[in-house]
Amino acid sequence: MATAKGKLPSYLIVDAHSMIFAWDDLRELHNSSTIAARNELIRRMTSYQDSTAEHVVLVFDGKGETTRTNNEADGIQVFYSPSGITADQIIERLAGKYANHRCLTVASRDRDVLDTCSAFGANAISARTLYELLERAKTELSRRINTR
Repeated sequence: MATAKGKLPSYLIVDAHSMIFAWDDLRELHNSSTIAARNELIRRMTSYQDSTAEHVVLVFDGKGETTRTNNEADGIQVFYSPSGITADQIIERLAGKYANHRCLTVASRDRDVLDTCSAFGANAISARTLYELLERAKTELSRRINTR
């Protein structure tokens, strides 16, 4: 049976803490301020979403009783896992639920997460690849602004 993957918006699910610790500048920022590193990642991913129209979902490890979801004013979604459940588990559940129905990409530095999500049908990319995609999107946005 054919799916309507091409007609639905595409999503990028990001293992948030994985990116913070994979990227040198965010890791250094995290050493001085966890909140600042988290906010900088949210800012970068929001800019990426604005540049590409790909929906971005960030998943952080949390400490609360339940999964918390924040829909930022600009449309990016941020999940915080509850105590006892890792961000990896949330990401794998999302991939298992949605990868067969829409274009879904998962970014993590955790090979097991990428392998599991890929098995569900998601595109799996490394932290380095995501960083490169962000850089390309930033360059393309600058080019579009400068040609106006």
